[in-house]
Amino acid sequence: MENMKIFSQKTNLRDKQVEMKILRLRFRSLSILCVLGTLTLVLVYLPPSYRPSQLLLSGPDSSLVVKSLQDQEIEDNLESIIARENEFADIQVPAARVGQDEAEPDNAHQNEPPPAPVAESIRANKTSIQTGQAAEEDHPLSDANEHDSYVQDYPDYTPANFIEVMKDQPSQKGKDKQSVKKKKPARLKNSFAFERLGSPIYSPEALRLRAMSFPSNSTLRAFIAEQERRTQHLKTECNGFLSPATDVESKGLAPPPGLAGVHNLLLDRTNNIAYCPIYKAASTSWTITLLEIGGYWRKDHHKKNINLQSLVRQVYPKISNFAGPALTRSMTRFMVVRHPFERLLSCYRDKFEQAKKAFYYTRYGDKMVRNYRKFPPHITSSQLGMLQEQVRAKVLAGVPVHLPGNPFAEPLGPMFSEFVQYVLHAKHDDEHWRTYFDHCTPCHMSYQFVLRFEDINREGKEFIEYLNRTSQVEMRWENPTQGGSTNDVICSYYGELSRKTIQELVKKYEKDFNLFEYKPDKYLECASD
Repeated sequence: MENMKIFSQKTNLRDKQVEMKILRLRFRSLSILCVLGTLTLVLVYLPPSYRPSQLLLSGPDSSLVVKSLQDQEIEDNLESIIARENEFADIQVPAARVGQDEAEPDNAHQNEPPPAPVAESIRANKTSIQTGQAAEEDHPLSDANEHDSYVQDYPDYTPANFIEVMKDQPSQKGKDKQSVKKKKPARLKNSFAFERLGSPIYSPEALRLRAMSFPSNSTLRAFIAEQERRTQHLKTECNGFLSPATDVESKGLAPPPGLAGVHNLLLDRTNNIAYCPIYKAASTSWTITLLEIGGYWRKDHHKKNINLQSLVRQVYPKISNFAGPALTRSMTRFMVVRHPFERLLSCYRDKFEQAKKAFYYTRYGDKMVRNYRKFPPHITSSQLGMLQEQVRAKVLAGVPVHLPGNPFAEPLGPMFSEFVQYVLHAKHDDEHWRTYFDHCTPCHMSYQFVLRFEDINREGKEFIEYLNRTSQVEMRWENPTQGGSTNDVICSYYGELSRKTIQELVKKYEKDFNLFEYKPDKYLECASD
């Protein structure tokens, strides 16, 4: 018995020792995991400039990392100096003409001095680094594509020949936050809108009742009937996009993936009007019309340096498409559409042709040329990067680009075919060529009025009559296309494209064609083959 007791005690002691060893091992493992987790969080959230250099610059590819970091630092310094030069140039030259677009050079820029010697020295240092360390390697710009994450800028909807507003300079965006958060301006006390602010005669119900009191053969009643037909067509087509068919009015449909946070809708809560501005489709004219209805715009404002973007930001909030159906339920909702291919061509001619807008050239244009232009085979990738930077610097400085032999300057692009290829293959769509289906989400929220750009004079007058604002505002036309959009002009551009490329464009904008009853036939007839 005593032996059994001793054996039992030894067994229990051994079991306890084993349990203690297991507990110690678990504690050590947990401690190691905590340390590793802490190091991971530090490396993830610590700014790159404070991370240990040996973690970034170790391994077989350390030389490439060093070169990339050096090029990035030089690029950042160069851009900051060019930005300061532009700011000083703005101080020395007269105020920008009303109607200039973002970073659009004036004629006076042709007489501006060349970039400062400091900027030139940085360019020289950059060239020496590239030629000394990576003569035959790929230049960092060779992998230049569109932004990996879409950044929604405040929309630029001022055409090149618009005569009323002055645009924000891109170099000022994000620098002066106080200028963005200005106090909401007071309404013009002499305007009709101020005197009858909030009058029930402008409620959506009152507007509908007034319009239906017109004779059945009146032009206003015919306009309303056509709008009802278009909205019914939209509802039918939207149901066709869903499987199974869903009642658009009874069930909320989510906007396209990735655009729920994009703020596209302008809201006039005082006058109960919601507008989705489609850029290059009379958006400037209708935005000014909304300001005029609200009492924030006078007819003589076109003679002053009125910043339209800043004024709209102060007056009308922009809401996301996701919140649109709930916030605009009791509002008059409208949008203006245009033939998708005509709008695409207008975007190219206004923003990219001959690199006329420096902001859009540096954001997209030089990448369009780099990715889709055929270069001589003897030019290496690093040489292409330096040639691209040479043109880019001149465009940013606003000086004439005379660089014989530089393939980025002959022709100074992008060409229309290169622009179209970029539109077809870009990861993200800019608001100037984004589809109507994505931008205004007509299958997510219903619009009572869908005006057509092609007949905007007549339909615009009828819509203003429907709003009962004929005595306050008149239909404006602020964006006549230079050279027009005749069939000859259209074919001169779409003639650069093959039939296959145009068919790819048709597929990209297929929903827009179906929703808004447009046809691509005449554009297919212009194909080069």
